[in-house]
Amino acid sequence: MNNYLQAIILYAIKKFQGERSIYAIYHMLQGKKSSQTIQDAHLFGLTDIFGTIPQFTRQQLNQNIEHSVKHDLINLTDKPDAYEISLQGERMLDDYFKNNPFPEYLNGWKYHNITPVFWGRLNLLIQTISHIVHNERRFYPIQRNPKIQFFVKEFLHANRQDRALIAQHLYDELVSLLENQSDMKRDIFILKLTGINRIGLTFEQIAKRKNAEEEYVRYTFLDSLHQMLAEMETGSDYPLLSSLTNDWKRSGNPHLTQSTKTTLRYIQEGKNLGEIAEIRRLKVNTIEDHLVEIVLSEKDFPISDYVKIEDEREIAEAIKQLGTKKLKAIKQMVDNKQISFFQIRLVLAKIGER
Repeated sequence: MNNYLQAIILYAIKKFQGERSIYAIYHMLQGKKSSQTIQDAHLFGLTDIFGTIPQFTRQQLNQNIEHSVKHDLINLTDKPDAYEISLQGERMLDDYFKNNPFPEYLNGWKYHNITPVFWGRLNLLIQTISHIVHNERRFYPIQRNPKIQFFVKEFLHANRQDRALIAQHLYDELVSLLENQSDMKRDIFILKLTGINRIGLTFEQIAKRKNAEEEYVRYTFLDSLHQMLAEMETGSDYPLLSSLTNDWKRSGNPHLTQSTKTTLRYIQEGKNLGEIAEIRRLKVNTIEDHLVEIVLSEKDFPISDYVKIEDEREIAEAIKQLGTKKLKAIKQMVDNKQISFFQIRLVLAKIGER
């Protein structure tokens, strides 16, 4: 195994089982908000890595694929640009993750939008408060994003109590969250922070200091932030830190694209898919894509208006027997020829990763 990024790509190839091309991995890591990529993330159990490398390039993908082919870690299937992991690849991947663990709390699908915002706000807040507490009012803000700067100004305006008290509460909440994390995650998180007399280190600098690989450090840091966000959601012990993401939580289902939220609103008003397509001047299959995305995000969303109960059972049985997510294979197996690809996709979405 060459590097951590290669391990992540190999992990995705293993999950796809030759049913998707390597470019599905490219879109997955970038976090492309297309219905196909969103479905793939849920159907193949790849919600963890979704959107975890927004700057991922085709060149990086192709280089890693070439290296994996050269070292017999993957084999080409009969589908264009689709590969399966080899036995040697599986062994090497398992060995690699023993020494460089896969991020345990990673949830790119859920947190990829809020993570950079949360980190930007937190890092700037800590930098600002540490300067104020030490009576240093002039400093160069670590975050240049005007929205993040505005948020921190508003936050401090709304929380007008003693700055030393805010600093103490912030410290207590962070310590409480970091206590549940591994030494490596804690160290990386702390090294990234900027304060009164220190600038947070880059991933490259941390990797050198920790004698680790840069991509591993980056993923470990993401894991740390995702673990924090998950614990902040479930507990009420972090009022100060939780307030950094309140606007995100208030935005309804934050995982749906804006266009899908609009479609959902029309569905809730009782309109059928054809009517919604007409109102929105979109194709019916685009509205169908939205509905599949809704079912993926909300597992208890009823699909009985679109798939009869007996048809749903038949499709689910075909999926179980075939052990595949290939639409054509499933459609060939079901007896009822009136069942559409859309209905199969809805049932697949409801079943999800199971």
